[in-house]
Amino acid sequence: MINKYIKYLPWMILGALPSYQSVTYYARNSFDLFYLTLNFLIVYIAIIVFYERVLEDKCKELFTRVMSNPKKDKQT
Repeated sequence: MINKYIKYLPWMILGALPSYQSVTYYARNSFDLFYLTLNFLIVYIAIIVFYERVLEDKCKELFTRVMSNPKKDKQT
């Protein structure tokens, strides 16, 4: 299961940078900095898992429906 999410590792690293920058605005000490950055990353991971398990098929179906041309498909 972990192998499935390895492809998102670069996005997690890129997501850690803006979360760290936004957390430095709110953090008062190093523990707050670590805790809030960890919370931001947990939210990012939850969004990725939600997309993989729930939204991926629905997005494919929506994209196919929006991009299909029923008039052209009927003629062939």
